[in-house]
Amino acid sequence: MRDRRKTNNEVANSLVMVLQFGINVIVPILLCTVVGTFISTKTGIKGFSIAGIIIGILAAFNGAYRSVKGYLKNEESPGQRARRLEEEALKEKKSKSSGE
Repeated sequence: MRDRRKTNNEVANSLVMVLQFGINVIVPILLCTVVGTFISTKTGIKGFSIAGIIIGILAAFNGAYRSVKGYLKNEESPGQRARRLEEEALKEKKSKSSGE
């Protein structure tokens, strides 16, 4: 029962991360594109819309990188997990041998 809840929580966390990643990418690109296009129509210079798109893409990658970096920081790598399990197994063996 406990493993099932843990699995459900992991799935939910992954889904939230994917949705957050999508929002972190789409919103800055659209917002900067709209602002750049608005400035272009007001000034008559087409370079602002291109600059808005580029700034939006850069902001999107920055936001996505920060969110993924924060998520991965909390995860342990397979090597770290294997080492932790080995240490726990050794501690169990020592406690069983000293307890007998």
